[in-house]
Amino acid sequence: MDRTAECPVVDRVERTAAQYPEHTAVVTATERFTYQELWCQVRRWQERCAALMLPPGALIAVLAGSGASWPAAFLGARAAGLVPLLVDVQQPAARVDAVLAAARPSAVLRPESDEAEPIAGPDRRILPAGAGYVVFSSGSQGTPKGIIGRAAGLLAFIDWEINTLGLGPGSRVAMLTSPSFDVVYRDLLLPLCCGGELHIAAPTVRATPAAVLPWLAGSAVEVLHAVPSLSARWLAAGPSTTVDSLRCTLFAGEPLYGRHVQRWRSAAPSTTVVNLYGPSETTLAKFHYNVPADCDPGLQPVGRPLPGAVLGLEPVGAAGTPTDAQQVVITTPDGSLGYLPDTCSADDRNRLRCTGGVTRFRTQDRGLLDGTANLVIVGRLDSLVKRRGVFVDIASIEAAAAGLPGVRSACCVQLTTSGDVVLVVEGPDPAAAAALRRPLRNALGPDMPDRVLALPALPLLPGGKADRRGIKELLHLEETADDRQAS
Repeated sequence: MDRTAECPVVDRVERTAAQYPEHTAVVTATERFTYQELWCQVRRWQERCAALMLPPGALIAVLAGSGASWPAAFLGARAAGLVPLLVDVQQPAARVDAVLAAARPSAVLRPESDEAEPIAGPDRRILPAGAGYVVFSSGSQGTPKGIIGRAAGLLAFIDWEINTLGLGPGSRVAMLTSPSFDVVYRDLLLPLCCGGELHIAAPTVRATPAAVLPWLAGSAVEVLHAVPSLSARWLAAGPSTTVDSLRCTLFAGEPLYGRHVQRWRSAAPSTTVVNLYGPSETTLAKFHYNVPADCDPGLQPVGRPLPGAVLGLEPVGAAGTPTDAQQVVITTPDGSLGYLPDTCSADDRNRLRCTGGVTRFRTQDRGLLDGTANLVIVGRLDSLVKRRGVFVDIASIEAAAAGLPGVRSACCVQLTTSGDVVLVVEGPDPAAAAALRRPLRNALGPDMPDRVLALPALPLLPGGKADRRGIKELLHLEETADDRQAS
């Protein structure tokens, strides 16, 4: 039975393949597929998935490796009426095992070895009509949550991006994102829905900051999605490389500062820069801001809602809270269907509601409108912490640190045991961290962190965000060692 037309993403890729059969679709260091070849692979995976005899809506895991075969496996699973979960096998085995245990898929596809394996068990998940994929949150702030996304929501964003950027046949889009995170769908679907070329970076390129800019230049990439702190690492490792082909860079996932934009434009002189914002729960991105050429060096807005999305701002904080910002609430017809049961808390479920096809998500972010009605994200709700009875905004500490010379990225956390606020920065020599204290004290006054540490590289999650939990664990180990020495 042909179920292709039931998924709008698959239907779009099928029509693109029919229109541009001989155009290049997917490129890796060792492989190159035309659209005709890609679509043949999709059909083969659709047949393999149909042979599993799973009910419509069954969740199925796609183990994505280093090759170019997993995009076809993902699309084939959708064409068969199944709901795929992409799992990056380059991640630590413990993360892969934890995600698979929480997801409870009915089958696992292994594109690298061309295998489709059913998984028996009474508790396999069957997802509701409209489900198009499952993704787990990054876990940067806690336990990863399973999110049920809609393929129609993916396509709504991709169509906006294609039209906004003016993309078409032959447009070259980079994939440097881990397949385990939803933002990979920006990389994956943007070229395949307009006749462009998907250029997949090898794991060795993704893992080697000095290799990224030369790879972008060598592949003549035109469109790139990136996380600010990760791209700062690329710049530091390859300062002499210029990527003249890059037409547009879309940043997301972290605060974007104008000083970083200026450094990035020195390496990509022809690029426009767009700042995107939107939690996984609302699908890829729901706000955009075109960063002007003469932007100020500070925090950049995330801009205005995409078509159909509505911004709400709700009061936050008790008396004495040092903020004028409010809780960001996003309502959209293109958001997710909710969380996988038993992967989230009751509070999580209350903040994410889907009623009548419309998703309303009360985010954990704090924002305000600037003088031109652009949304500015100034921090998270949990970035307001109490230290010795007084509120401190650790997001403002990070913002102050990001403006200091030599600091590529900054992460501020509060230790559980002592309650100390510790700022960890990437860039300066560890021995020079003490020199940061004076300018920080001038900028922050009583909000000055208790300690300032410098690391050669901050721990990052596979998606490129700072790993706050990993940083806390490092500091906890250090704190425990200090306590042992003191005793």
